Amino acid sequence: MVDRREYERMVDRFRRLVAPLPAWQVEQHDGRPVLVDDARGGGGLLLHLDSRWNAHLTRYFGALDKDRLLALVALLEVVPPEGPAHRAAVAFLKSLRLDDEPESSAAGRSRPGAAARRR
Repeated sequence: MVDRREYERMVDRFRRLVAPLPAWQVEQHDGRPVLVDDARGGGGLLLHLDSRWNAHLTRYFGALDKDRLLALVALLEVVPPEGPAHRAAVAFLKSLRLDDEPESSAAGRSRPGAAARRR
């Protein structure tokens, strides 16, 4: 069983994974699907969906954009602390393996100069 504080840390790790992602959309360029940066208006190319998985990747990136991922984070934040929804949320967050990264190294990257102060 995961206590509420640990659960909140897991949700926060997921939020930090999602937050820096660019907004994207799937477009067709020369008849092939590409992922483009939606925030720039000009649609800078992020990724060619160029493999045998094109159809699956196109549907995935078309259905699950940054806003929907952030909505998932918000949903995870309000899951009641007990019951089947909480157990499912914990299982999902654990499956992301975001706790494999030590907190201290994650904190060190987010604060410039933190590594120098630890030496």
